[in-house]
Amino acid sequence: MKTKHSHEKGFTLVELLLTTVIIGIIGGGLYSLFDAHNRMAAKQEETTLMQQELLSLMVMMSDELRMCGYTRNVPARENKTFGFAHRPSDNKRSTNATQIYCTRDLDAGNGTLAVSPENATQHIAFGINPNNMSGENHYAKSYIGGWHTVATNIGALSFTYFDADGDIIDDPSANLDAICSVEINATAVPSIERAGLGIQNRTLSTRVFRRNPSR
Repeated sequence: MKTKHSHEKGFTLVELLLTTVIIGIIGGGLYSLFDAHNRMAAKQEETTLMQQELLSLMVMMSDELRMCGYTRNVPARENKTFGFAHRPSDNKRSTNATQIYCTRDLDAGNGTLAVSPENATQHIAFGINPNNMSGENHYAKSYIGGWHTVATNIGALSFTYFDADGDIIDDPSANLDAICSVEINATAVPSIERAGLGIQNRTLSTRVFRRNPSR
């Protein structure tokens, strides 16, 4: 008797399962690689943005604070009309460890200080808005009649004051005339959308020396 042989072709259940597992492993590996690449790109982008925010903030504050107390008007300079000031009644114009405020005569140079802080040429202040400190709203603010954003995602901003001998002034609000230089320390934090990527904070420090102060 002749034996009949089956010529039907196909895959066994074991082969199908094995193929499915292999495809799943390859697909998972490709997804992991894609996800890792995207996370790395996002971290690099966020780090660059944080560094740019810090640098632009430092440049702006340094340029502004360097001219604190400046006036070309001799009587105003002798009378110390312009310089660091401490008027904390509105919680926006203070000279302390977390805020800084000063005036300078950069408009007409007539030696007259404008009463209104809305004069951006004469009044300058920096600090973190105490009323907006959650989530992505970490702003370093400049107060010229109101809070204005000058940098985003700034988690900490502090000031250290020094006298002519380079000694730290522990109570700057009580020794405004003695301030000759200011050390600025600012820390940038990741945006709220990328806070879970494990990005480290970035901190930048600089020392600003006043030019031709009236006080």
